[in-house]
Parts: sequence; structure tokens; C-alpha cells
Amino acid sequence: MSKQFASEYPRTDEGWVKFPADSAYRKGMFPEEVNKHPAKANVYLIQSIIEYVSEPGQLLLDPMAGTGTLMVGALIGRDIICIEISPLFYKIQMDARAYLEKIAPGTGEHISIFNLPCQQFLPLHGDVVDHIIFSPQYAGIMYKKSVNDQWNKDIGYDFVEYGNQPLNLGNMSDFIWGHEMEMIYKKCYDTLKPNGSMTLIVKDHIEKGQRVQLVQKATDASIRTGFIHNPDEHFKWAAPGMPYTAARRAKGIETVDDESIVILRKGG
Repeated sequence: MSKQFASEYPRTDEGWVKFPADSAYRKGMFPEEVNKHPAKANVYLIQSIIEYVSEPGQLLLDPMAGTGTLMVGALIGRDIICIEISPLFYKIQMDARAYLEKIAPGTGEHISIFNLPCQQFLPLHGDVVDHIIFSPQYAGIMYKKSVNDQWNKDIGYDFVEYGNQPLNLGNMSDFIWGHEMEMIYKKCYDTLKPNGSMTLIVKDHIEKGQRVQLVQKATDASIRTGFIHNPDEHFKWAAPGMPYTAARRAKGIETVDDESIVILRKGG
């Protein structure tokens, strides 16, 4: 691989990429309801992943697309598929696609959006998808009332609707989540063309004072399904975290400040 990941951005002393805040950049590409969401992906991060793993004309898929940040790939010549479990997020993605179409006419033709659980959508057969890029939903996140309350305040969105969706990973225990995610990784593997890639954006978290190694668990589960992982394609960035992360940090509570970009490849 001759490409360098995010080489135009500075690094921390630990070697983590320092992507800039994307709020101003994002406002020029997405409608207001997208920009309000507190858990959206950093646009500079997503663009850097797209440019690193893919080439113009290739097809990219996000099976848990949220607000649809991967759509920015259509602005640089990629075809995009977004899969979303929530009807309300699906509507937000439809609005985002229409917004991008106004900015760059013809872009919308390169973005396909589907409203159903990825477990029911995947795998896609026929060697059509070149690269999969996504951030897996975390286990039990819908049980965390403080998170839901903060999100509701920030976005004015009722996350009860999201939490009530069948097959929502955020409703699952760690044990069930682990089995479900491994099945999803296998479906992703079966969806990809030979020599395709799956990029996971994953962050460890603190549970009862201990760091839970979600990144390693995700990597190991993906390898069990057939993916190949080169440790040189495991990058980190200095993630700002959720709104409640800053509050915890201010109180002196330990937080996880690095987020991993793990690139896994399917053999030829």
C-alpha cells in the first residue's frame, strides 16, 4: 500500500491523527437536522478513510449509516450505499442526499439509501461492493439514561424511537452483541469483492473503572470471519468524544480519548 493515511494532518505525541473540528465544514454540506446530531462522524476522518482505501468509481457501503456522513464520498467520485435501521434517521439521510444534490447536481444519483436492519440487508451477492466503512453500534448504549437524556437535549430527538427498533444492537447485552456483531462481520465479508476492505471506527470505553478493549474484540471477531489484518493499518485519532465525555473529564473521571480506525482486508 503506497498511500499514507491522513498524511496532511498533524499528530499528537502518541501518533494519533489530529483531525480538525468539522462543524463549519459540515454546515456547508449537510442540513441543520444532521448537524445537530451529537454522534455524527467527523467529516475529515471519513474523507481520509475514503481516500485511503478506495479509488474513484468504486462502491462504498455503510451498514449502520446514522446521519449518512459517508455520502461525502459521492462528492469525490464514489458510489455510496447507506443502510439505516431507524425510520427517522432514514428521513434525515434522505434530506442530506437532497441537500448534497443542490450543492453538486448529479451527486444524488450516486447515493442509495435503504431503511432496514443491516442484518436483513446483508450480504449482497454478485461482487458489487468494494469497501465497507462504518462505526459499529455499542452494546447496551440505549440503557444508559444519561446518554439518552443528553442526546435528547442536544438534538431534540426522542431516542426511544431509535431504541425500539428491532435488531438494534444498542439494546443487546455484551454477550448477545458479540455474537450479533460477529455475524454482521461475516455478512460484510461475504458482501465484499475479492481484495475489498472493511474499515471499523471503534472506541474502547471505561466500565467500572476499567478500560474495555472493544477495539481488540472487534478486530479478533473480524479475523475469525475471514478478514486479514495488518497492524500497520491500525490508526488512531484524538477523538473529542460525546458531550457527556467532556463533563466526565472535567470531573477528573478517566475517559478514553483515542478512537481507532481498523482496516481489514478480504483476500483475492
